[in-house]
Amino acid sequence: MNRIYLQESRSDRPRLKNRRSTYINFPPTPNPGAGNGFTLVELLVVIAIIALLLAILVPSLTRARHAAYASVCLNNVRRISNAAQMYITEHIYFPPHRMKFKWPSGPIFVNKFGRSRPRWQWFFHEGVGPVIDPTPYVLYPGQTFDDDQTMLMTNDYFICPAFDHPNWDARDIRNGSYGYNYQYLGNIQEITEDGLEIYVNYPVKVDRIEKPDKTIIIADGRGSTIMDPSGQQTLHGEHSYKLDPPRLPISLRARYFGDRKKPTLAEQHTPAEDRHLGLVCVSFLDGHADKMTREEMGYVVDYSRNEDGWIVANQGTNRLWNGRETDEPRPWPR
Repeated sequence: MNRIYLQESRSDRPRLKNRRSTYINFPPTPNPGAGNGFTLVELLVVIAIIALLLAILVPSLTRARHAAYASVCLNNVRRISNAAQMYITEHIYFPPHRMKFKWPSGPIFVNKFGRSRPRWQWFFHEGVGPVIDPTPYVLYPGQTFDDDQTMLMTNDYFICPAFDHPNWDARDIRNGSYGYNYQYLGNIQEITEDGLEIYVNYPVKVDRIEKPDKTIIIADGRGSTIMDPSGQQTLHGEHSYKLDPPRLPISLRARYFGDRKKPTLAEQHTPAEDRHLGLVCVSFLDGHADKMTREEMGYVVDYSRNEDGWIVANQGTNRLWNGRETDEPRPWPR
């Protein structure tokens, strides 16, 4: 109880020998903060509820983010495929994976943007623009630039938003996002036949493709096999701008996969990468695009090493790669 002490005024009271005080009792003043805290049990219950909600929401948000990435990526490979159709309509031939020289052992090739030894991305500029803005590098007519000046792409159509590898840059034109079905559409690796330097499979005329709707042109590229210090295979490697089919196209005299400097076919292989929750964004020569598993693309995947699986080089089927929906080997007329 709060007690208030009242004392009578001297002018209002009679003089008494024994002065007496009067006390009035009031109810206690309420304390706004008293009794409103959470108990330990209540706090634990709230924390448990929040943790449960996070466990439910985080995977959903992750899936939603990857779905958005896949949608952008699918649009990218579709746009590139459409740009390829414009190029093919005009030139009748498919471009090579990289045009280093005008012909074997000839002068260095330079495209209209001033890029010397351009990779396939430079040929598919119709409707999407050049893969790298040449403005900073071509300051006067006749000036050229190459990998020594820049390898970083500036055109978002050639960059996959789901590309997430700490040691690699999605903008790298050589080791970045997308690969091209070069083995069947334009392989300019050089081999020697009858004493002459020739290209493995270039030029490739359009009429060699019988089923464009069943022929892959662009997909998410993984690059070649690289071993980390612990001896494990990494998820991404070099030369991902080259997209290798499941099997080596021996019908085309191919002797190497994409990274020909590696000693074995398994290490050379530059297949597709399933960076969209187990799916690959793929576009076809007729212009349509789809998300596919690696197995649907013809690869054999070994899941005994890890849960993500690893593509087994030189196994599987090339039915969706060679333009005829047939298996290797089948020699093509040259």
